[in-house]
Amino acid sequence: MLISFILYTVFMSYTPGPNNLLALDGSLRMGFKGTKRFLFGIGLGFLSLAIICLIFSTFISLYFKNFVFIIKIFGFIYLIYLAYSVFTHNDKDSKSCSCYRLRDGLFLQYMNPKTIVYVLTAIVSYATVQSSNYFVMLSYTFVIALIGASGAIAWSLMGVCFKKWLIKYNKTYKFIMSASLVILACMMLFD
Repeated sequence: MLISFILYTVFMSYTPGPNNLLALDGSLRMGFKGTKRFLFGIGLGFLSLAIICLIFSTFISLYFKNFVFIIKIFGFIYLIYLAYSVFTHNDKDSKSCSCYRLRDGLFLQYMNPKTIVYVLTAIVSYATVQSSNYFVMLSYTFVIALIGASGAIAWSLMGVCFKKWLIKYNKTYKFIMSASLVILACMMLFD
């Protein structure tokens, strides 16, 4: 069961999603150093969301469908806003971009259905099933947060590595990033 848990969390954390796409874009705009607060916010958001899910796992599972629908609507609106921000971004404002703050990374977790479903599924399917010991369940929760944040960090580092290439094709990059966020928003809302 532990191997299944690790594979699930790694797959969910490293596949493209709002966290990873925005981490890539942030590191492209401001470098890895400039994106650290945003990445820390993602990690903090993962951890706090996982702890909340652990505490309220039975209650949330009863009302899961209604909860996810509301989150999908907020997430859709937020992702459309982020897509607009990426598309209209002026390269001269790169160092002063205000959309990659700690609170943005944190709030993104609470409006990102991929993260919510991922964390809820991991908590309900693995953490609470494995043990009724709070230390064991809390350990699973920390692993979920660490692996979740590591996915965004990896995508951020990828942005640093491919920066020259992505800057060379900046208009195409901005269009693809914005379109990807819009597609993710639509998939999330209509899934």
